[in-house]
Amino acid sequence: MFGMDDPAKVVVQIRSYIEEGRYEIAEVMAQELSTHLLHSKRDIHLDTVLVSALREWVRVLHIRGQYSEANSAARRLAKARKVRIKQVATSGDEDSLIAEKTLEVEDLILHGRIESERSRLRSSISLFNRAIRIDGDHLEARLSKIGSRWRIRGSLKGGKRDAVQLLNALDRSSGVERISGIMGMRNGAGSLVSLDRIKSILNGIADPSLGLKSVINERAKSCLVRIETESTQIEAGEREADARLAAAIDSLQPSMDYHSYSSS
Repeated sequence: MFGMDDPAKVVVQIRSYIEEGRYEIAEVMAQELSTHLLHSKRDIHLDTVLVSALREWVRVLHIRGQYSEANSAARRLAKARKVRIKQVATSGDEDSLIAEKTLEVEDLILHGRIESERSRLRSSISLFNRAIRIDGDHLEARLSKIGSRWRIRGSLKGGKRDAVQLLNALDRSSGVERISGIMGMRNGAGSLVSLDRIKSILNGIADPSLGLKSVINERAKSCLVRIETESTQIEAGEREADARLAAAIDSLQPSMDYHSYSSS
């Protein structure tokens, strides 16, 4: 493959192709690079590149709906990630270890979604649970776990514990916030989850026809009201701030056209 003498650059190119929507070439490159590295003698650097290459391969396979192949690639990624985490743990670099664990959680969630697409409920839940054990405040892991049950079974029967734990996690959240124009929520320093995503799952929990008890339905409804209230307050605050800024700018404008005055 072109550029195989510098595999790290190939990974960058693969990511670029994925961002551009050029999925077919990204898949071919990711597969070839991953296969090449898996059958090559590696060092710590190449082990790191292998994890990145496999990650992009899993991503693009998921995007293209090739779930069986994505599952196989995700299993290879899990093995490579385990080796990488052991290397980082041995080095004593705590910041790098945290970063690797964060990526591991994201990989587990993606793998769980792949298994959900394959209608493998037990497998998907197991993967989401592993992600939650690493990061108990990860909202997306909990949302995906409930969403998988809903998607595969068509109801939330048997999901009482998951629903309650999600509601507890949302209660622990610092509340709704807007970042780069996106409204969302998160726990601690976790990643922001869009409100649309959160509300879609809460609407399911609030729906009595999906099999959860009324007390949980009502609690989900209350959470939806709170989210809506906080969203409205943020939007109102931003409008007020914009109005104050506009008024301040207007106050700096001269009330008289001094150019016309001086030339009269």
